[in-house]
Amino acid sequence: MLKSMTGFSRHENQNENLTCKVEIRSVNNRFIDINLRLPKSLAVLELPLKKMVKSRCARGSFDISIALGNNNTSEVDLEINANLSLANEYLKAFKKIQDNLGIKGEIDINTILGQRDIVKPELKKVEDSSEEIVMQTVKKTLDDLIKMREDEGSNLEKDIISQIDIIKKLGKSIATQQSISVQQFQDKLKEKIQALTNGIEIDPVRIAQESALLADRCDITEELVRLESHLEQFNILVASHDPQGRKLEFLTQEINREVNTMGSKTIDLEVSKAVIDMKSCLEKTREQLANIE
Repeated sequence: MLKSMTGFSRHENQNENLTCKVEIRSVNNRFIDINLRLPKSLAVLELPLKKMVKSRCARGSFDISIALGNNNTSEVDLEINANLSLANEYLKAFKKIQDNLGIKGEIDINTILGQRDIVKPELKKVEDSSEEIVMQTVKKTLDDLIKMREDEGSNLEKDIISQIDIIKKLGKSIATQQSISVQQFQDKLKEKIQALTNGIEIDPVRIAQESALLADRCDITEELVRLESHLEQFNILVASHDPQGRKLEFLTQEINREVNTMGSKTIDLEVSKAVIDMKSCLEKTREQLANIE
C-alpha cells in the first residue's frame, strides 16, 4: 500500500481556557524535513513534536504551524513578537524582484509588516494544560494529514500498477517474438551470404557458425528473465505496508536498464516498438514514484 508525500490538514481544538490551532502541509522530499513554527513559550515541545511526526512518516517535507490563544486573554497577557528571520527573507525576495524587473524605489516597511506572521501577539504566560492540548491537536491534525496521504497514495498506486502491468504484457509479447525473430535473422543472413557468394563455394558449417554467433549477440532472453523478476519484486514492494518509495525508485532504474539493453540488442522492428512503449510507461512510473513515501 503506497502513501503519497503530499498532504494538508488544519485542526482547531479548545478547552476551558485555551484554543489551539494547528496547520500541517507536506510535500515530497528524498528524506524527512520538519519545519516547526510555534510560540516561544512552547519551545520545549519542539523535539517531542518532531519525534511524533518521524514516528509516523518516513519521508517528506513538513511545514507545521501552531498557534495558541487564551480564551480569557486580556491585552496585558500578550506580548508582540517580530519574526526577524522571516522578515529578512521577504526583503530578499522583494529586492530580487526589483533587480530582475528593473523596478526602482524603496521597499516600504509597511510592505514587510503586511506579510503573514511577521508581527504577531503571543501569550506571555501559558497555562500548565497547554502542552497537553497542543500535543492532542497536533496528533489529530497529523491523523488527518496521513489519511489524505494514504488516499492520494491509493490513487497513485492504481496508475503505477497499471503502467507495470503494461510493461509485463509487453515483456511477454517480446518473449514470444524473440524466438521467431532470431530464427528469421538466421534465415535472412544465410540468404544474403548465398546471394553475395553466388558461384563461390563456402563452407556451410562456417556459415552456420557465423550466423549463430551473430544471432546470439542479438539474443535478449537473459534481459527478459531479469525484467520479469524485477516486475515481480516491484509488485511485492507495492503490496507492503512499509514505506517503499526509495526502493521502488531504485528498482525502476534496474527495470529501465534491462529495457535499454533489449533496445540496443534487438534486430526486430516489433520488439523495438515494444521497447519504446516500455520506456514510456517507465517514465510515467518515475514521475509518480517521485511523490511516494
